[in-house]
Amino acid sequence: MTEQRAKFKFSADNKGLSSLTTKEHQENLAKWSLGETIRGKVFRFDQPFQEYELQQLVLDFFSDPIVLSELQVLHSKHGSWGPLGQQATGVDFDPVPCTQLSMEFFDRLYECGVLRADGAIKGCIPEYVEGLAINNELEKAMFMEDSDNHDVFSPDERSQLLFRLFMLLIKGGPLNQYEDNIGAYFDMTKLLYKDLVSVSKDPQTKSLFVNSSVVSINSVEGLCPLFPEPDHPQNCLFLVVCPTTRAVRVLYNAWVGD
Repeated sequence: MTEQRAKFKFSADNKGLSSLTTKEHQENLAKWSLGETIRGKVFRFDQPFQEYELQQLVLDFFSDPIVLSELQVLHSKHGSWGPLGQQATGVDFDPVPCTQLSMEFFDRLYECGVLRADGAIKGCIPEYVEGLAINNELEKAMFMEDSDNHDVFSPDERSQLLFRLFMLLIKGGPLNQYEDNIGAYFDMTKLLYKDLVSVSKDPQTKSLFVNSSVVSINSVEGLCPLFPEPDHPQNCLFLVVCPTTRAVRVLYNAWVGD
């Protein structure tokens, strides 16, 4: 295999994601059992980026010495963080749709009765799905395919980055203390989304649009495993590429056991 020459070089931006670092937000993440497993990082790249170069940028990212020294993942369920390894030889990833501009996307949860007017989450008789305790109508709508409100969001809508962030926060970690009101979930989802994506205005239509490209990393050949418990739905490694600021914003979370 002929080694492909890297086009993009990266530097670390120490600002990080503010939505994960303020005291109030850290307290909520700890309550949801995500405080020790979720991290955000920002890197800058040195060349103009076009959408067709996404695959090369992702491979260059995981082959860059700065990234490999700065970006850490959980190596064990016991909270041992460490670097990724030496150099990637291949990356398996999926594009993630990212077109939503407003939290009005979730208004239908009020309309279908999952949420009350004051934001209270409607309760239900507890059920268990694949080891997950379902304690309210929101969790039923999110995680139970046979629930009355599961199809409130289509499969395409569920693939959106905004929806996936919302799901990540609701399900949380193995010791999650669930909220009775939607407010904290909505606030954190909005802040995290704003931290990750960039928005531009079309010069002709004056309409706003998301100008970031998002990928979900499944595996990286040549490096250590990304997650201590592979294939768990709460694992995520999102790269959000923002061409106008030449930034790659990274969101990582790993499930660390029941």
